[in-house]
Amino acid sequence: MTSHRLETPLHYSPVPESPVYGYGCLTAEPQLERVSRAIASGRLSAIGGSQVPELERLTAFYTGRAYALATSSATAGLEVALRALGIGGGWEVVVPALGWVSVAGAVAATGATVRVAPIEESLTPSWDHIAPLVGPTTAAVVVAHLRGRPASDIARIAAELRNREIPLIEDCAQAWGAGNDHSRPVGRYGKVAVFSVQAYKLIAAGEGGLTVCDDADLMAKMRTLAGDTRVPAYRPTWRGNSRMSEITAALAIPQLQALDDLTGQLRRLQRQVADLLTEQSSAEIVLPQDREPDDSNGMHVGAWWPSAQAAQTLWQECYSTGLCAWHPTPGDLHSHHAWPVQAESESADISRYLDLQIPALHPRLHHTFLDSVRSTLDKAGLLTRPDAR
Repeated sequence: MTSHRLETPLHYSPVPESPVYGYGCLTAEPQLERVSRAIASGRLSAIGGSQVPELERLTAFYTGRAYALATSSATAGLEVALRALGIGGGWEVVVPALGWVSVAGAVAATGATVRVAPIEESLTPSWDHIAPLVGPTTAAVVVAHLRGRPASDIARIAAELRNREIPLIEDCAQAWGAGNDHSRPVGRYGKVAVFSVQAYKLIAAGEGGLTVCDDADLMAKMRTLAGDTRVPAYRPTWRGNSRMSEITAALAIPQLQALDDLTGQLRRLQRQVADLLTEQSSAEIVLPQDREPDDSNGMHVGAWWPSAQAAQTLWQECYSTGLCAWHPTPGDLHSHHAWPVQAESESADISRYLDLQIPALHPRLHHTFLDSVRSTLDKAGLLTRPDAR
């Protein structure tokens, strides 16, 4: 099964002549047009407007799922999904040791117990890490697709959980467009999948989330809990307010319509950066690897370096050069070490990890960006072939 291409795609024009990391600005004009229409309509809430329903339809179609719910954040969408699945006190939910803190926080907010699965150098757990944590009180397992790449063992994890009738929830916040070319797209493995349109995501609308599924009854429960008063409850239910606004949806729609164009552009430069790190640097593991270039959405190239100090030095040089890089330092809220609950067995040492964000950039200027990466590696003492081009 694959995701679907939208019937009315947008294309970025012109392609940027300088590196652009905030991809949302590339569709500023159609975003502003939609926002103006929303304001002029006088209908800005999630109920009664046109932008939120359109975003939900487009998201369901793009991800290949039957239903989508737009929420105020991906975290809110995750918590609503957990509650709709009947998860609360007395149950356990397994989450990965790397992912944003609010994922585990959403589990804790339901009253369920958080269990943390260690990760491998893919940045995600394998089934072998999850299996020891699964027991009679396991209500769900959350797997995150991080840094724009599908979780490496997602197919096996999904199959094992399906055999045990345990819901899999996919955290796709960082993975819009991942797995769409050569593999099953992210968001199609789990009972539920959650996407984000937060400011630093591939689709960036400030704050917001989309939760997708194929179960009509489950979607009705989620809409009820999220505060959609048009949906009757099966019984008297405490309803919250996790609804997305019309303005947020108006910002997100053009970006979703242009997503395939963006990921296609990013992947071309991503492959070149990955080749550079593989062939000319002291990186020990480069992600994505040769066998999976088109499974990623193109947003990042990650690498494991010889030591934490090497990764730290490179991160500092990237900052000085103006390259966008992520290196998890002590206290980083993506790591379980900064949470109230930690992994129960040894996890990969992410202090050796650093990834580079891939900018939207005109192809004729790719060599300039690659030269900047090469120069930064050289300053950090991590370039092994300084004369290579």
